Amino acid sequence: MKGMLRLAVSACALAGFVAVDGAQAACSRVSASGEGLTKELATEMAKINLGFAIMSKGAKGSGPVRAASCSQGVLMLTSCTVRQRACT
Repeated sequence: MKGMLRLAVSACALAGFVAVDGAQAACSRVSASGEGLTKELATEMAKINLGFAIMSKGAKGSGPVRAASCSQGVLMLTSCTVRQRACT
């Protein structure tokens, strides 16, 4: 009888760990890029695209939006990439 009780408690504990692991696995890092004439415009366009990308996944942004990088692109346009953590 004690063996069955221990087995049941162990199974419940294992199920609890799996449920916690599943909740953490629902988050991912999403990145998006945007282009503009200036660095500020490119960053804002990237943030708008990031919002669309997160919304299309059915997730919500979590934490700050981080500007990953900006570089001079073709035809005097600046290209910027931003990223944010998103959870469902």
